[in-house]
Amino acid sequence: MGLRILAVAAAAWMLTGCLLSPGKFAADMTVLRGGGFSFTYKGDIHLLGLSQLIAMGAALDDNKAEFTPSPCYGEPAEVDAAVLKTAYAQDEQDGEGWAEEALERECTPAEIDSQKEAWEEQRAAKKAEDAKNIEIFKAMLGGIDPTAPDAIDEFITRIKKQKGWREIAHKGDGLFTVDYAISGRIDQDYSFPTIEKVQGITPFIVATARTNNSVRIDAPAFAAGGQTSFMGGNMGGLMSILQAVGSSSNSEEAKIFANLPKPDGMFTIRTDGEILTNNTEDGPSVSGAMRVLEWKVNARRDRAPEALISLNPA
Repeated sequence: MGLRILAVAAAAWMLTGCLLSPGKFAADMTVLRGGGFSFTYKGDIHLLGLSQLIAMGAALDDNKAEFTPSPCYGEPAEVDAAVLKTAYAQDEQDGEGWAEEALERECTPAEIDSQKEAWEEQRAAKKAEDAKNIEIFKAMLGGIDPTAPDAIDEFITRIKKQKGWREIAHKGDGLFTVDYAISGRIDQDYSFPTIEKVQGITPFIVATARTNNSVRIDAPAFAAGGQTSFMGGNMGGLMSILQAVGSSSNSEEAKIFANLPKPDGMFTIRTDGEILTNNTEDGPSVSGAMRVLEWKVNARRDRAPEALISLNPA
C-alpha cells in the first residue's frame, strides 16, 4: 500500500512539474586546465506528462459525457425459482458470493438519482483537479499552455532563441530530438538544460566551480536510481520509486514505470587537468594529452556520474 501511495505521488509530481528526461543520447564534455570548456548533447529529450495533459485539456472541453446507471443488487421482489436455485448451487460450488451478484435487479428512481448525483460530483471534482494541474504546468512552462494546439511550436521557438540549441524537432508525445553544442569558461557554474522561463528542470549536467581552482561535474539525470529523494527534484529518485513498484506486480503502477523513458547513452569527459575523483567503472584512459572518463548510462545504472577535476588557469 505504501509503494502504491508513493507511485501515485510520483505520477502527480510528474504531471505538475516540468520534468525533462534524457532518452537515447551521446553527451561529451571537454574541460581544459586553462579554464575553457565545451559541451555537446545529441539525442532525445522527453517532456514527460505531455500526453496526459493534452488528454486533460480535451476532457475539460468534453460536454458529451453521459451518465449510465450502475447495476443494483440485492433481494429482488420476484425471482424465477430456477434462476435462484442455479445461483445458489453455483455459489456453494465456487465458494464465492456468486448468487448475490447474480441477483441483479432494477434500480429504484431514488437509487438512480443518488448515482447520478455522485457521478456529477466526481466529474466536477476531476475537471477541477485537471484544470489545476494544467495551470500549474503552464506556470512551470513559463506561460505556455500545454493543451494549446501551438504549444509545441511555441516551446521550440523559445528554445531556439538560446545559444547552443542548433537543432530541435518534436517527434510526437513529448519526444524531442536535439543537437546542442556550447563552449565557454568553466570558472562559473554551468547547467544543462536550461530553458528560458521554464522552472523545475532536473539538470542533466551540472558543473560547479570551486575556489581552489577545481570543478565538480555531476550528471543527476543520467541514472535510473538516484540516491536522493524524488521530492527533492532528482530524476533518479523518481525512477527508483516507480521501479520498486513496477517490479512488485502487474499493477497500473507497473505500467506507469514500463512506459517511462529510460536514459540510454554515453557520457564522456575529456580533460588535460588533474582528475581528483571519479566514479567510472574503469577509471580514466589516455588519449594524447587528454585523460578520458566514460560512463555507460542505462536503466541499470544506479549512481549518477560524477568527477572532480583540478584546473590550472592562467
